[in-house]
Amino acid sequence: MPSWIQVESMGDEYYVYISIVAVIISAAFVIRVIKRKGVIVLPRYSTIEHPKSARFIQCLRRMVANRQKHIKIDFGKVETFNYESYLVIFAQVEKAWDVGKNVRFFSSGKIPHALSNILSRPNYEVKIYHQHVVGPASKFMQCSQITPELTRDIEKELKRIGIRNYFDLNTLVTEIIGNAVEHGIGHSNINWWMYHTIEKGTLKMVFVDMGKGIASSYRSAGIGCSLSDARLLKMALNGEVGSSTKEPNRGRGLPQMDFMVRNNFVSNFILITNNVTLRYNNGKYIAGKHPNFVGTYYSWTVNKENFTKWQKYSMSQKTTTKY
Repeated sequence: MPSWIQVESMGDEYYVYISIVAVIISAAFVIRVIKRKGVIVLPRYSTIEHPKSARFIQCLRRMVANRQKHIKIDFGKVETFNYESYLVIFAQVEKAWDVGKNVRFFSSGKIPHALSNILSRPNYEVKIYHQHVVGPASKFMQCSQITPELTRDIEKELKRIGIRNYFDLNTLVTEIIGNAVEHGIGHSNINWWMYHTIEKGTLKMVFVDMGKGIASSYRSAGIGCSLSDARLLKMALNGEVGSSTKEPNRGRGLPQMDFMVRNNFVSNFILITNNVTLRYNNGKYIAGKHPNFVGTYYSWTVNKENFTKWQKYSMSQKTTTKY
């Protein structure tokens, strides 16, 4: 065989070898990219009420929006984290499970001490992480309905700090859950979460659901389609838009909540839904924008000052009714 033919054959083999190696490397790179797409790295400030909550909210959305079936939540960069963060993550994780995602928690670096107990749980307990929260907060409540037991433990805690017979608190909780069922959850049978904690004589309550959100619910019903989320929400609180169900005697929950907030029966009120955060401060609602938070989040506090104002109001109502 002529020498030039041997050289040409060797060249063909060489190019085939190079091509195979290139394909293997490319495939490995693609697999690695795909795997990385399923990893959600939580930001340094992973707190829902933090002014820099935008990146955290984006991560919450990705848990469901990510096309990957296997999702890993990486806590490695987290430095600021609290019980409100636990609550929204657990709520979104369950929503991800409901749409067929397989969610796991892990850390690629140093993690907050409060997370160690949860991250060490075996994989088969992944759906009940909320039951393993440790610290000053009460056990997280997870439910899909309204029951008399909802405020029983809260009332006990209030009595410990000298607040008794605070009936409006029960009303507020019932209205909030009713709003979740009406505006956010609808007929999807999605659970909601709630917890409370007491610190320095003040009770803090947090509630979250991962439905469609209040503003989105109104727009789905053809209400407020030309309005911003902030404007639509303020109108709902003022009782100007009624119920998204368009049924009579509905749509009273948000105005009732607004009444309690404006009369200072509760303090530090925050409402987060869709693209808006409303904080009540110095007699008015301050609106903030962020990426779409699909769901609704409430938090507020109750202290002796709130209770005293509620008592004075109740007494004035009784006097007016009597005379």
